Amino acid sequence: MRSFITWATGRGLAGELAVPRTPVAAPSVFSTDEDQAEQLHRCLDDDALPLDVRTAGALTLLFGLQHTRLLELTVHDIIDDDTVVALNLNGHRLPLPPEVAQLVRALRDQRQKHWPLDQTASTTPWLFPGQEPARALGATYLYLKLRRHGIAPLASRNSARLALATDLPASVLADFTGTSISNSTRWTGYAKRDWLDYIASRAQDRP
Repeated sequence: MRSFITWATGRGLAGELAVPRTPVAAPSVFSTDEDQAEQLHRCLDDDALPLDVRTAGALTLLFGLQHTRLLELTVHDIIDDDTVVALNLNGHRLPLPPEVAQLVRALRDQRQKHWPLDQTASTTPWLFPGQEPARALGATYLYLKLRRHGIAPLASRNSARLALATDLPASVLADFTGTSISNSTRWTGYAKRDWLDYIASRAQDRP
């Protein structure tokens, strides 16, 4: 409704009407530190889990990445110089810890192995392809797949985001996780981040 009223007002079709934005509810589902650590260890060490579950789970548990963002990744978004592996998130590099880097490399290699067949139906080498190679895996399907294998996607993502927001200002958090500044600002607000020390340090770094 708000978008329509704004559009109509701009064209003189409606009077001066103000439609407030729908408030964004604060997150309420979180994992305990113990649950977060246990799920991460399973992603890193349990070879019985599917490789895409281990990889998506580890990235969610560590960095709180949204599934829609994960599923946009292609094999070309894996930056690998044989010493450091990073993800390309909206033009920003997210360096990966060694054990997570191994998972991402393995998933990339798995996708590249199947690419000679998949490219007959797709022009995009998705890192998380769906049943049809032309499309990435669906976010809902990934959510349910993680749940089925004992990974709590929403609680894990919220816990990871809150932990990062406690230590990072919104601008850095947005670059680090490839999300919007407004989303990151909300999370730093939830964590009650004190910006004074960050602003002071940035001022000292200026030439």
